[in-house]
Amino acid sequence: MLDTLRANSRSVLTYVLFGIIIVVFVVSFGPGSRGCADAGVRAASYAARVDGATVTAADYDQAYAQAFKANQERFAGAGLTFTREMADQGGLRAQVMNTLVDRELILREAARHGVVVTDDELDRAVKAMTGFRTDGRFDVELYRRAVTNAYGSPAKFEERVREDLAYLKMLALLRETVKVSDDEVREAWLAESDRVSLEFVRFPLSAAKNEVPVSDADARAFAAANASRIEKFWQDNPSRYRKEKRVRASHILVKVPENAPAATDDAARKKVEGLIARLAKGEDFAALARASSDDPGSRDRGGELGFFGRGLMAKPFEDAAFALAPGQISGPVRTRFGWHVLRVEEVQEAETVPLEKVRLDIARELVQQDAAGRVAGKRAAEALSRLQAGRKLADLFPAADAKKTVAPVKMGGQPLSVEQTGPFSRSGDRVPAVGQVPALAADAFGSDGPRVLPRVYETPTGPLVAVVKERQKPDPALFAARKEELAQRLRGQRESQLERAWLADLRAKTKVDVNEAFLRGEVPTVPLDLE
Repeated sequence: MLDTLRANSRSVLTYVLFGIIIVVFVVSFGPGSRGCADAGVRAASYAARVDGATVTAADYDQAYAQAFKANQERFAGAGLTFTREMADQGGLRAQVMNTLVDRELILREAARHGVVVTDDELDRAVKAMTGFRTDGRFDVELYRRAVTNAYGSPAKFEERVREDLAYLKMLALLRETVKVSDDEVREAWLAESDRVSLEFVRFPLSAAKNEVPVSDADARAFAAANASRIEKFWQDNPSRYRKEKRVRASHILVKVPENAPAATDDAARKKVEGLIARLAKGEDFAALARASSDDPGSRDRGGELGFFGRGLMAKPFEDAAFALAPGQISGPVRTRFGWHVLRVEEVQEAETVPLEKVRLDIARELVQQDAAGRVAGKRAAEALSRLQAGRKLADLFPAADAKKTVAPVKMGGQPLSVEQTGPFSRSGDRVPAVGQVPALAADAFGSDGPRVLPRVYETPTGPLVAVVKERQKPDPALFAARKEELAQRLRGQRESQLERAWLADLRAKTKVDVNEAFLRGEVPTVPLDLE
């Protein structure tokens, strides 16, 4: 691979120069930022280790602050506010960590492959940064003052820029190995330009069940004859018959930011300790929660949270709740929301509902399921026959009008309506609004124009019949106009796929130690005025 990379080095320089805008993010870690100034605060901790290289806590703080700020600006453009809670729900911590680890991996590969950033390239990159310009011209004094203030010296800043240029060069070298042939572009164009749109009517099994009453005698007869099928259904549906442990708890929250100063955090903890002492003397938990809790969602209910299983609450809170017996009160519990005291009201232990207890219920469901399939299948076959005789879907299944002069056709009380896929191109066996139905996709693209498709198509939700509404076939005369656009898109997709596979391979061959405390939010980021 190294020979291939070197063979493409000339075009890579062009790529890097055009991609120099990407390096501008370095400046936002420098002039005006607080990341470097705070770097010594947590020098002893680490965010990740990539073989011998360390991603420091300060590195992580800076990257997280930048990612958070970028999201804030993007959301503000839409009139919305991006919060820490949204960042956590969206997995921003993990995204930042992966980016930093990938950066170290790529820099290591750049060094291994002998990627060099010349002084001339470094000089051009620095002078291209708009943050160091006055009246449109590079201002040497502004540059020295800004980077010295943020990095300690221009040399340290330039070393960071040199690393980022090496990072870009390495990625560019990798991407330059991607080649897309004319035949591949034409194939992609043919697949994209070959389009069809369908009209269809679905006969839902859920509706057909309403037309199938099942007696106790039917269920018992089925159970006697289909023991293995009933057992398989029971085994295949663990979420219905295997209940995980759940607890019902109440809590009182003293809210404090996760990155609060130590004095503020200690004061909040002491307040919770005081509440625990009052509870120990017999005060009513619900009354105390109404008076003292900072959680608006549960305060008016006396702190009541209802039942919850594992994975729904912050982990420290969850661990405390699941360790308590009914009636027990916890000690102070710290989460990213603040300090809590909680009381467990009730515990539902894990339970597996025995097969014998639900055997007849399952039998009744399977009898109804089979009969519903027959009902829906019969209705679909009748509709197909009428379509093949020349009737239109819209006539067979008219939409109800506002004056109610037209009544919709129903099955089991549910209206049957004509649905549309809209135009779509080949994408495996997937059909929009329907799902993965190989026979339907094959018949649709096998048609030359509008027509009734030849069979009833089975889907997980019920059978359907379909009609080709419109058929668009590729026009060779249009290929030349779209060739370059498609080539660029296809090349971009291949480059992304190659980069992901390459990084995954590097990770597999490299010892990467990620400090999970950062991902769980247990190590708060240095305050950076993010909100």
